[in-house]
Amino acid sequence: MTEVPARALPVPGPCAAFLRAVGGFLLARPWLLSASLPVAWMAGIWWLSSRTFETGEPTFLLVLLSNLMHAPLYGLLALLWAGLFLRQPDGDWPRPTRRELFLLVLLPALYGLVDEWHQSLVPGRDSSALDVVTDVVAAAATAGIIRYLGAPDASERGLLARLALGVIACVGAAALSS
Repeated sequence: MTEVPARALPVPGPCAAFLRAVGGFLLARPWLLSASLPVAWMAGIWWLSSRTFETGEPTFLLVLLSNLMHAPLYGLLALLWAGLFLRQPDGDWPRPTRRELFLLVLLPALYGLVDEWHQSLVPGRDSSALDVVTDVVAAAATAGIIRYLGAPDASERGLLARLALGVIACVGAAALSS
Protein backbone atom coordinates (compact mmCIF):
# COMPACT_ATOMS: atom_id res chain seq x y z
CA MET A 1 0.00 0.00 0.00
CA THR A 2 1.41 3.39 -0.93
CA GLU A 3 1.61 6.18 1.61
CA VAL A 4 -0.81 9.02 1.04
CA PRO A 5 0.84 12.47 1.07
CA ALA A 6 -0.11 14.61 4.07
CA ARG A 7 -1.69 17.24 1.80
CA ALA A 8 -4.04 14.61 0.34
CA LEU A 9 -5.16 13.30 3.73
CA PRO A 10 -8.75 14.08 4.59
CA VAL A 11 -8.89 17.16 6.78
CA PRO A 12 -10.11 15.94 10.17
CA GLY A 13 -12.06 19.07 11.15
CA PRO A 14 -12.60 22.80 10.71
CA CYS A 15 -9.75 23.92 12.96
CA ALA A 16 -7.28 21.63 11.22
CA ALA A 17 -8.59 22.73 7.84
CA PHE A 18 -8.10 26.38 8.75
CA LEU A 19 -4.56 25.86 10.12
CA ARG A 20 -3.56 23.75 7.11
CA ALA A 21 -4.93 26.44 4.78
CA VAL A 22 -2.89 29.13 6.55
CA GLY A 23 0.21 26.93 6.51
CA GLY A 24 -0.33 25.97 2.88
CA PHE A 25 -0.65 29.64 1.95
CA LEU A 26 2.65 30.47 3.70
CA LEU A 27 4.43 27.48 2.20
CA ALA A 28 3.32 28.41 -1.31
CA ARG A 29 4.69 31.98 -1.27
CA PRO A 30 7.76 32.81 -3.38
CA TRP A 31 10.99 32.34 -1.48
CA LEU A 32 11.83 36.06 -1.32
CA LEU A 33 8.40 36.92 0.10
CA SER A 34 8.67 34.06 2.59
CA ALA A 35 12.08 35.37 3.68
CA SER A 36 10.76 38.91 4.10
CA LEU A 37 7.71 37.98 6.22
CA PRO A 38 9.55 37.00 9.43
CA VAL A 39 11.90 39.98 9.01
CA ALA A 40 8.93 42.33 8.64
CA TRP A 41 7.23 40.72 11.66
CA MET A 42 10.40 41.20 13.74
CA ALA A 43 10.46 44.86 12.66
CA GLY A 44 6.88 45.14 13.92
CA ILE A 45 7.87 43.60 17.25
CA TRP A 46 10.80 46.04 17.44
CA TRP A 47 8.40 48.93 16.84
CA LEU A 48 6.06 47.68 19.59
CA SER A 49 9.01 47.32 21.94
CA SER A 50 9.99 50.92 21.24
CA ARG A 51 6.68 52.23 22.52
CA THR A 52 5.89 53.19 26.09
CA PHE A 53 2.43 53.01 27.54
CA GLU A 54 1.11 55.28 30.27
CA THR A 55 -1.11 53.07 32.40
CA GLY A 56 -0.56 54.38 35.90
CA GLU A 57 0.13 51.79 38.57
CA PRO A 58 0.12 48.44 36.76
CA THR A 59 -2.10 45.72 38.18
CA PHE A 60 -1.19 42.05 38.08
CA LEU A 61 -3.83 41.48 35.39
CA LEU A 62 -2.45 44.27 33.19
CA VAL A 63 1.10 42.94 33.57
CA LEU A 64 -0.09 39.39 32.84
CA LEU A 65 -1.89 40.51 29.67
CA SER A 66 1.14 42.50 28.60
CA ASN A 67 3.41 39.49 29.09
CA LEU A 68 0.87 37.19 27.45
CA MET A 69 1.05 39.29 24.26
CA HIS A 70 4.46 37.72 23.70
CA ALA A 71 2.74 34.40 22.91
CA PRO A 72 0.92 35.34 19.70
CA LEU A 73 3.78 37.57 18.56
CA TYR A 74 6.40 34.84 18.85
CA GLY A 75 4.10 31.95 17.91
CA LEU A 76 3.39 33.74 14.64
CA LEU A 77 7.10 34.45 14.21
CA ALA A 78 7.76 30.69 14.43
CA LEU A 79 4.99 30.09 11.87
CA LEU A 80 6.50 32.64 9.49
CA TRP A 81 9.93 31.00 9.80
CA ALA A 82 8.22 27.66 9.07
CA GLY A 83 6.90 29.13 5.82
CA LEU A 84 10.50 29.68 4.80
CA PHE A 85 12.29 26.62 6.18
CA LEU A 86 9.76 23.81 5.84
CA ARG A 87 9.06 23.96 2.11
CA GLN A 88 8.57 20.56 0.54
CA PRO A 89 9.60 19.95 -3.08
CA ASP A 90 6.46 17.88 -3.69
CA GLY A 91 4.16 20.43 -2.04
CA ASP A 92 3.11 18.05 0.74
CA TRP A 93 2.47 19.23 4.28
CA PRO A 94 5.82 19.35 6.07
CA ARG A 95 6.90 16.69 8.47
CA PRO A 96 9.66 18.60 10.21
CA THR A 97 12.72 16.87 11.59
CA ARG A 98 13.90 17.49 15.14
CA ARG A 99 16.55 19.82 13.77
CA GLU A 100 13.92 21.85 11.89
CA LEU A 101 11.68 21.97 14.97
CA PHE A 102 14.65 23.14 17.03
CA LEU A 103 15.30 25.89 14.47
CA LEU A 104 11.64 27.00 14.63
CA VAL A 105 12.04 27.49 18.37
CA LEU A 106 15.62 28.80 18.36
CA LEU A 107 15.11 31.69 15.93
CA PRO A 108 12.21 33.28 17.88
CA ALA A 109 14.10 32.65 21.14
CA LEU A 110 17.17 34.46 19.85
CA TYR A 111 15.06 37.34 18.61
CA GLY A 112 13.27 37.38 21.98
CA LEU A 113 16.66 37.95 23.63
CA VAL A 114 17.42 40.77 21.18
CA ASP A 115 13.99 42.27 21.82
CA GLU A 116 14.45 42.18 25.60
CA TRP A 117 17.84 43.86 25.25
CA HIS A 118 16.20 46.51 23.05
CA GLN A 119 13.44 47.04 25.65
CA SER A 120 16.09 47.59 28.32
CA LEU A 121 17.26 50.64 26.35
CA VAL A 122 13.79 52.17 25.93
CA PRO A 123 12.90 54.72 28.65
CA GLY A 124 9.87 53.52 30.60
CA ARG A 125 10.27 49.89 29.51
CA ASP A 126 11.97 47.08 31.36
CA SER A 127 13.57 43.86 30.29
CA SER A 128 12.84 40.39 31.61
CA ALA A 129 14.54 37.14 30.75
CA LEU A 130 11.32 35.43 31.80
CA ASP A 131 9.52 37.11 28.88
CA VAL A 132 11.78 35.05 26.64
CA VAL A 133 10.35 31.95 28.32
CA THR A 134 6.91 32.95 27.02
CA ASP A 135 8.44 33.50 23.58
CA VAL A 136 10.00 30.03 23.62
CA VAL A 137 6.83 28.33 24.89
CA ALA A 138 4.77 29.98 22.13
CA ALA A 139 7.28 29.05 19.43
CA ALA A 140 7.47 25.46 20.74
CA ALA A 141 3.68 25.15 20.80
CA THR A 142 3.52 26.42 17.22
CA ALA A 143 6.24 24.01 16.08
CA GLY A 144 4.48 21.13 17.81
CA ILE A 145 1.19 21.92 16.11
CA ILE A 146 2.88 22.16 12.72
CA ARG A 147 4.39 18.74 13.33
CA TYR A 148 1.09 17.28 14.53
CA LEU A 149 -0.79 18.54 11.46
CA GLY A 150 1.60 16.50 9.31
CA ALA A 151 0.94 13.28 11.21
CA PRO A 152 -1.15 10.75 9.29
CA ASP A 153 -3.24 10.06 12.40
CA ALA A 154 -3.87 13.72 13.29
CA SER A 155 -7.39 14.35 14.51
CA GLU A 156 -9.40 17.46 15.30
CA ARG A 157 -9.66 16.35 18.92
CA GLY A 158 -5.90 15.86 19.18
CA LEU A 159 -5.31 19.23 17.57
CA LEU A 160 -7.71 21.02 19.92
CA ALA A 161 -6.05 19.33 22.90
CA ARG A 162 -2.62 20.52 21.73
CA LEU A 163 -3.93 24.03 21.12
CA ALA A 164 -5.44 24.10 24.62
CA LEU A 165 -2.19 22.84 26.16
CA GLY A 166 -0.26 25.49 24.22
CA VAL A 167 -2.55 28.24 25.50
CA ILE A 168 -2.29 26.96 29.08
CA ALA A 169 1.51 26.76 28.81
CA CYS A 170 1.69 30.31 27.40
CA VAL A 171 -0.55 31.68 30.16
CA GLY A 172 1.61 29.87 32.73
CA ALA A 173 4.82 31.28 31.25
CA ALA A 174 3.32 34.79 31.13
CA ALA A 175 2.18 34.47 34.75
CA LEU A 176 5.68 33.37 35.71
CA SER A 177 7.16 36.50 34.17
CA SER A 178 4.53 38.81 35.71
